[in-house]
Amino acid sequence: MLRLLKYPTLFIGLLLTSFISNASEESQPLTIKKDAPSTYTVVKGDTLWDISALYLDSPWLWPRLWQVNPEIENPHLIYPGDRLSLIWKNGQPVLSRKSMKKLSPKIRVAEKQPIPTVLEELVVPYLESDRLLSEQKLKQSSKVLGSSNGRQYLTQQEQLYISGVQSQANWGIYRQMETFTRGEHVVVALKRIATAERVDVNDKMTSLSVTHQVQEILVNDIALPIVEGEIAELSTTFHPTPSSQGSFADILGTIEGTNYVGENQVVVLNRGSSDDLAQGNMFELYQQGADIDTSLDKELEKGAQFPDTHIGNLMIIRPYQHFSLALITESKQPVALDTKVIAPQPVAGAQ
Repeated sequence: MLRLLKYPTLFIGLLLTSFISNASEESQPLTIKKDAPSTYTVVKGDTLWDISALYLDSPWLWPRLWQVNPEIENPHLIYPGDRLSLIWKNGQPVLSRKSMKKLSPKIRVAEKQPIPTVLEELVVPYLESDRLLSEQKLKQSSKVLGSSNGRQYLTQQEQLYISGVQSQANWGIYRQMETFTRGEHVVVALKRIATAERVDVNDKMTSLSVTHQVQEILVNDIALPIVEGEIAELSTTFHPTPSSQGSFADILGTIEGTNYVGENQVVVLNRGSSDDLAQGNMFELYQQGADIDTSLDKELEKGAQFPDTHIGNLMIIRPYQHFSLALITESKQPVALDTKVIAPQPVAGAQ
């Protein structure tokens, strides 16, 4: 039975052509686990990441194992009931799929969703609500001015006012959390605490009616319009791929400001789309090796260290220009600011 990993639900299209285009991935040998099953029938509750890990030590290399079947209407998605078979072609492992029985060439027995990668609720907030905003955009954003009764803490029952004459219908109210710096680039992490609808405009102010609230709204909280399709370039259908060989990043912290995080939590990295990062890019996490007391061995040079220890993996879920939000998909121990974040290392040997 598969061990169901608590990752976010990302419906993953197994796009073989885009995966093969990454030369650094192709250089990695594809190693099948010794106990990998020759056949497996997908059941409800499985995730793509789980099935990948069932066959591969490096699950992000899954598309190289996957055999697209031209007889299947949509060969990029896997559904409950599909049967996977491990075969060998030209000395290379290939995983093919036999679809569940169809009523017709275009209609399945049941309308089912393709299996997810991980649990959606862990990722969606960072795609739709919580975000990073540059200092410049933050200064230009509307602020919560308060309510007619003059109270500093506002509830859902009160009509609130934000600065400026605004025409957008739907709004998010955000709390400023942590600030992150990368050279001259500075961003502020924002956490959405409420949503609201535009009611009226009144002398350089706009009134809003709160529609949903998770905590009290404060004067000077940030108000940002919710624009339909504003993150259209982001998707929940990307697939995990290794980041470019030799690439690395630093962990700057978390939106909540915690110093240590673990599996299924999100961190801020000092790399982004300007560094060619995209959704789904994978990194490995390493704990730096401690210094060695070289007085115990004259053969060791001063400053020698023990080898770094692999402690987990993370996936880019939302890249910004100079920063990214990344989900820790595996963690054997707490991840801290000094944890090394590097591209997946080539796997030695192949079957």
